[in-house]
Amino acid sequence: MDFQITNPESFNYPEHVDGITLPVKLSSGAYLVEAFAKVDSGAGVCLFSREIGAHLDLDIEQEIPNTLRTLSGSIESFGHDVTLEVGNLAFHTTVYFAKHPGLPRNFLGRQGWLRNVRIGLVDYENMLYLAKY
Repeated sequence: MDFQITNPESFNYPEHVDGITLPVKLSSGAYLVEAFAKVDSGAGVCLFSREIGAHLDLDIEQEIPNTLRTLSGSIESFGHDVTLEVGNLAFHTTVYFAKHPGLPRNFLGRQGWLRNVRIGLVDYENMLYLAKY
């Protein structure tokens, strides 16, 4: 069965041992933050650092609580409605922010991002193709 992504946006991502990293923009109200996030098909949700949420002027612990389970333990987080942009694709969605500062990476997970896109990947060429679902 053939599968095609119509009019995809393409991203050439850097070769890196930690995986596929994309530039993202998060906005809430009048606030905008640019950051980088890892594509993680194993992550149930999108997770960003507390510092990014603070830059968006969010009261981090006043929204949807969630404890995320990882290979190295658990991360307490809180979900907030924001606009998430990757390239020219923008979604109003819920992402989570870590309760504690110092999260070393941000993640684009299934809920909030992967379920909103059609994705094509040619890792040998470091190319990611995205279109809205």
